[in-house]
Amino acid sequence: MNEFEFELDPETLLSMFEINQKEEETKDSLIEGTFKGEEEDKKTEEEKIKKEKEKQNLGAIKQLEELGGIQGILKKLDVNPKIGLTLQEQKDNFHRRIEKYGENRFEVPPHKSWFELLWDSYKDTTLIILIVAAVISLILGFTVEDPSTGWIEGTAILIAVIIVSVVTASNDYEKEKQFRVLNEVKENIKVKVVREVTEGVGDVSTISIYDLVVGDILKLNAGDKIPADCILFKNEDLNVDQSLMTGETKTIRKNLDGDVFLLSGTVITAGAGSAVVTGVGLHSQWGAMRKNFEEKPEDTPLQVKLDRMAVIIGYIGLFAAILTVLVLVIMWGIDIGRNGWKKEMLGELTDYIIIGITIVVVAVPEGLPLAVTISLAYSMKKMMKDNNLVRRLASCETMGNANNICSDKTGTLTENKMTVVQAYLFGDLFNEMPKKDEIFEYGLKLLCKGISINSKAFLKVNEKGIIEEVGNRTECGLLRMIENLEHDYKQIRVDSEDKVKKTFNFDNAKKRMSTIVKKKEGYRVYNKGAPEIVLQLCNRIMDNNGNTTELDEEGKNEILKQINKMANEGLRTLAFSYRNFDFTEEDWKQENVEQELIFIGFVGIMDPLREGVEDAVRECQNAGITVRMVTGDNVGTAKNIARKCGILTEDGLVVEGHEFRNMNEEERIEILPKLQVLARSSPQDKYDLVSLLKKQGAIVGVTGDGTNDAPALQKADVGLSMGIAGTNMAREASDIVLLDDNFKSIVNAVMWGRSVYDNIRKFLQFQLTVNLSALTIAFLGAISGRGMPLRAVQLLWVNLIMDSMAALALGTEPPTRKLLQRKPYRRNESLLSNLIIRNLLCQGAYQVIVLLVILYAGPSLFGYDLDIEKERIHLYTILFNTFVMCQVFNEINCRKIDKDEKNVFKGIFRNHIFVGIIVITVIVQFIVVQFVGTFFYTEPLTAMEWFWCILLGFISLPLGLLFRYIPVPDDKSQREEDPEKKPLKDVLTSDGSLDLSQDRNDDIIDEEKDKQLNSLDSSSDEMDNVWEPDQDSEN
Repeated sequence: MNEFEFELDPETLLSMFEINQKEEETKDSLIEGTFKGEEEDKKTEEEKIKKEKEKQNLGAIKQLEELGGIQGILKKLDVNPKIGLTLQEQKDNFHRRIEKYGENRFEVPPHKSWFELLWDSYKDTTLIILIVAAVISLILGFTVEDPSTGWIEGTAILIAVIIVSVVTASNDYEKEKQFRVLNEVKENIKVKVVREVTEGVGDVSTISIYDLVVGDILKLNAGDKIPADCILFKNEDLNVDQSLMTGETKTIRKNLDGDVFLLSGTVITAGAGSAVVTGVGLHSQWGAMRKNFEEKPEDTPLQVKLDRMAVIIGYIGLFAAILTVLVLVIMWGIDIGRNGWKKEMLGELTDYIIIGITIVVVAVPEGLPLAVTISLAYSMKKMMKDNNLVRRLASCETMGNANNICSDKTGTLTENKMTVVQAYLFGDLFNEMPKKDEIFEYGLKLLCKGISINSKAFLKVNEKGIIEEVGNRTECGLLRMIENLEHDYKQIRVDSEDKVKKTFNFDNAKKRMSTIVKKKEGYRVYNKGAPEIVLQLCNRIMDNNGNTTELDEEGKNEILKQINKMANEGLRTLAFSYRNFDFTEEDWKQENVEQELIFIGFVGIMDPLREGVEDAVRECQNAGITVRMVTGDNVGTAKNIARKCGILTEDGLVVEGHEFRNMNEEERIEILPKLQVLARSSPQDKYDLVSLLKKQGAIVGVTGDGTNDAPALQKADVGLSMGIAGTNMAREASDIVLLDDNFKSIVNAVMWGRSVYDNIRKFLQFQLTVNLSALTIAFLGAISGRGMPLRAVQLLWVNLIMDSMAALALGTEPPTRKLLQRKPYRRNESLLSNLIIRNLLCQGAYQVIVLLVILYAGPSLFGYDLDIEKERIHLYTILFNTFVMCQVFNEINCRKIDKDEKNVFKGIFRNHIFVGIIVITVIVQFIVVQFVGTFFYTEPLTAMEWFWCILLGFISLPLGLLFRYIPVPDDKSQREEDPEKKPLKDVLTSDGSLDLSQDRNDDIIDEEKDKQLNSLDSSSDEMDNVWEPDQDSEN
């Protein structure tokens, strides 16, 4: 069989989109010109623009027509839009298409190699000065001093500099590698395509964006990010936000008679449709744009804060270094005055300069930002295992300090496994899912046909034979009901495909969805939505004999009682209606079509609580976090679920969305401390609640899954989107993606966030203790005439221990559930708590005292004569070794920084990295002292001297325990206080709901809110999303 030869080349396909994009940009400039004109000329200008647009549209459309139109494109790409790409091509892995049109991957700009990063590390000013000084030391060592030994210190410093640079380059390389991996995971979204599943039969499949090829038939819904350049051939009021590509902030409504071009990288804000992929990867508009684009990792707030602290500490170190060198130079001058000039003295001056530079190197805490990077990278990796995909690093830190969480209900607190368990259909109440023979034949067909056509979800059998639900879970539950009623929803859709004329997609404000189909005579609209909304649109009801009767207010009230009864049992309720009509398409406005409907009935859908969600909510509450449920569900359903999971307490307040909207700001603030459930809410209500909480100083985490949740997700301190049920737009707007849509994962995110913050504080305590003791002993040794007890190369080794190895050891401390037993820190919480300041001052004081005793009393205690160089080096080796041992044991001390944590060894063996770093440090220190003394200016120590060094270091452990009992003032001003319990006005009913007897006006105008919402807005109601996958604010 001859292989099909593709007639279209990628350049031809891409050129159509380039013409289309240029046209859009020209339209924008023309529109902008109207605002610059005078008001009286506005109509004339608009007419000109209209004509110009019509003229320009011919460019891309003409090229499309020359290629045979949409059908011509499909034919030239060898694809049947109903079946999709064939099984044979799938077996061949689409190698011909990929060879011709490329893969849907982008060329990432080449990242810096390890050697380039190594070279960059040598551009550090301090290291350059140190290298220059080391070279001068080498020159003097060979020319002025004894050539046999004079080279040693300069060489040792250069080797130390190389080691520091290698470690720095390795850390930077690992950081960039982690960032690239994160980006890859972040961009690997799932898309829905139609592909052949059996010969001649196509079905919807979910694939990775990277597996998309030219010719694939894409199924698109609101909230989807368009993954490749496409041409639309089936349109259901599709609206696209093209601002990323064209700069146009207003959404563009697509139509099959004009603009059918969908640009990759843009976002669907409303509607649905099907399109054929024409350009992927570098041969798409988005690919062409990002050729020279590389996303750089941004510093998190904690890194910025630590960078500033590092600068301050660096200045302190610089001051200490200048003072030390100044004292040494003065004493050097006095020595010249007494004993006269000797050429060896030039080498001494070089040594002083090197010592000063080394003090600066040691004092500058490069390890602080490194510790953040290591801790964040480690936490991100572990959080992924806990089903948290971190999209923005800063959210790791912020989540640990969150004190308010606004959570969806469906899928987050519940399992999102929808099962119809009760029904009220055709006037009869069913206490379990009705059977086929319990509903009359015509009514059964009417119900099943309405559900099948007026929905977008589908059920799919995977390779293991398990039925997978794709799309909205509520709709999937209804499709399962249809199958139980022995009807084939797929066949109904196939039979009705050409009859479907228009769909009014799900609207969060209107809370309903409708689809119009052509009949033999006239048209029929199928409608579904929130029962109390649908009921108000009906004026008749069909009984179980197929007769329709008038539905008056009394009848509606009786039905509402049944609705409320199911809702109070925790069931989601969804109603169905229909009508026949014969007016023309010009009058097909939603408000015209959705009136005088015939009520069919409603169903009660069970969605059980997730296992362990009660414990997760309780953990949050014990951690000082207020949990609120924000749901689109009926107030009865919301109360039932909120009580079950522990969110709604006896004195808690339940408010409905319309009541919340009618309050002014003062009234909202009044109820805020007691508000626990916001029912029948819209995304706008969620946004307003988040804004109000932030205005009150709260740190807010919010969950969302729908397109219209994007503003609230962006507004929150941490936006948490749903990995399974969420739309692409919601995920793009979020900071963390909950891969399992589970509330328990939010608790894990809080725990890891607190762990990051605490690990940085542990490292900070360790490093500042080292700095304090090193700078003090260097300065005191210099001014006392004992010179520098710690040589430059020794200080560089200590710097390596505390900057890199300690950052790795303390930055990877795993979290414990105990972190969830304290309140969150405030936004302005100081990194240095009173407890940390106490610990570092006490430990620093102990180390300084021990080192001064060795420095001044050492000759008599150990029997060494300082006038003999070998013995002086031996004594200073004991001092150096004791100093390092103090750091090793103090590193263990720093594992616990809370006042009620006394056992520093608890859980130590859970952190294998920490134990490994300690062991490696001790082994390398032993080698440095015993075997490479030539480079480090050390002498091998005896077993007894090692014993004393280790003992003096070990004493810091029991001392650390004693220091913990020294009282310090609590950081009350730095801890998050409980929200002020303001007295509520008399607005509560007996069941905890809000009773509003009069209308209230909301006078709040939030410019930032409007700006964000406008990005989703279209000319009228099109900003509202369709019946989206598991959008909690539907019904």
